[in-house]
Amino acid sequence: MPDESIVNKVMSFISGGSDNADDKQILLKQLAKEVQQNKYAKFYRSRQEEADPGFAQYFYSIFKIIHPAYVYLKDDSVMKKIKQVTLESHIDKKTMDVIKRLTGEAVAERRKNSGADLSKELEQDLAALTTGFDNPRLAVADKCYNLIVVFARFVSWDYLGMLKKFDPEVSENFSAPPKFTPLQTDLIMADIASFCSILPSFDPADDWKTVLEILKYCRGGTDLIPLEIWNGLLANLKDLKQSKMLDTIVKLASGNPVWEPRPAPKPDEQLSSGWLAEKTAEIRQIIMNISENQKNAQIAALEKAVFGTNEVNRLIYYNRERGKILVQKEVSSYVYAPAMNHLVVIIQDFIKKEMQELSDILLVRGQWTNNSASIAMSDAYHTILDIEPEMHELDESLSEDGGTGPRLRGALVRIDRDPSQTRYLNSIVNSINEEALNILNRTIPSFVVLGKHLKMLLDDCQKKPYELIMNWKELMLVSKTPIVQRLSDDYKKVNYFIQLMLLETRDSEEG
Repeated sequence: MPDESIVNKVMSFISGGSDNADDKQILLKQLAKEVQQNKYAKFYRSRQEEADPGFAQYFYSIFKIIHPAYVYLKDDSVMKKIKQVTLESHIDKKTMDVIKRLTGEAVAERRKNSGADLSKELEQDLAALTTGFDNPRLAVADKCYNLIVVFARFVSWDYLGMLKKFDPEVSENFSAPPKFTPLQTDLIMADIASFCSILPSFDPADDWKTVLEILKYCRGGTDLIPLEIWNGLLANLKDLKQSKMLDTIVKLASGNPVWEPRPAPKPDEQLSSGWLAEKTAEIRQIIMNISENQKNAQIAALEKAVFGTNEVNRLIYYNRERGKILVQKEVSSYVYAPAMNHLVVIIQDFIKKEMQELSDILLVRGQWTNNSASIAMSDAYHTILDIEPEMHELDESLSEDGGTGPRLRGALVRIDRDPSQTRYLNSIVNSINEEALNILNRTIPSFVVLGKHLKMLLDDCQKKPYELIMNWKELMLVSKTPIVQRLSDDYKKVNYFIQLMLLETRDSEEG
């Protein structure tokens, strides 16, 4: 049982009583006496308030033991390798096979040999990987790696820095025995306190054997510290800690009899979940890239089918080329510029020419049995025509004299020196994009109606008897191009154009 008077003095000192200074001295004197009975008393010279050379020699012996690990773990890339090996050593074979299929090299090779199903395959692999990581063994991997972090903290502590205070000539090549001299403890009390905070775990349940085997494997089969030597060092450190000799030296050197060591925060590395999150993000990006490449290939094919080699940039300001400056400034860009320019081109080159001529034949000369059908087709045709002025109005608003252009250019000039302009610039561009999307969303349904009626007319003109238009024979004589071929080509063009618009609007909107 502790001396009751000493306990009272401690409580009085902590509570800040009137005899605080006297109590403090009494406690310090009592600690100095207790040092003489400590089994590590040789570390400290009470009268001189010095650390004995034997204290330095003890830390020097630790440094010699851990030195190979100290050197090995200096390389920052080593811990990354150790983390990977620790995880893989706790993963079952089935999950490991999935991981191998998802390495950068493996995925690159699969992209060469796989078709459109690669995205689906990668999704399936991700699902299997997630299932494989829902395994109790991976909790063991986390615990093992956290022990490695504790080990790394311990071996990476600045032993040499403290030892040089006892002997400035001491080095880590261990070629000559050091010449340690006594040292005032106030010069090393911060070092001792720091050392106490990074002492490794002494829990008998800790699997240091696996830790050292992983480190040995990562080092190419060479031990960093043999297990029996590490266990011996742990036992000795545990004994030193239980003796409280290091705590007492700090208390005496600092003049603070109630000082207590503060252990470093326990590492809590979620090895498996962190790795899984990174790998999932990596594969998701690959899937997105595949999807984007497929989308771009589809767009290119549809552009060729609809426009051939025609110029598809007709808007002066709201186009991809003008939007490059926005991309460079890393702000919102002209998302719907390709779709808007495609719409202008098809109106100017197809609706106002081919469809106008065809409408004169079908809607004016045609004898329809269903007036509502002809009205619906006529309305769709005129809705498309009427939308073009709105598109040019939006485009002109971005000109030097437009309502939006000057504000946009002013913000672009200021953004480099005033980052707050980013939000303002985004709001301007997003507003333009919303207006463009509104135009596109109002126009696409009219193309759907137009395409639907072209298909109906194509089917009707090949029927016997006719059902929708009664005077097909007369109309066929009016058309310079065979009307069946003409309706077929126009229907395909409109259908391809609708697909193109859906790719360029819906996907952009979701993104």
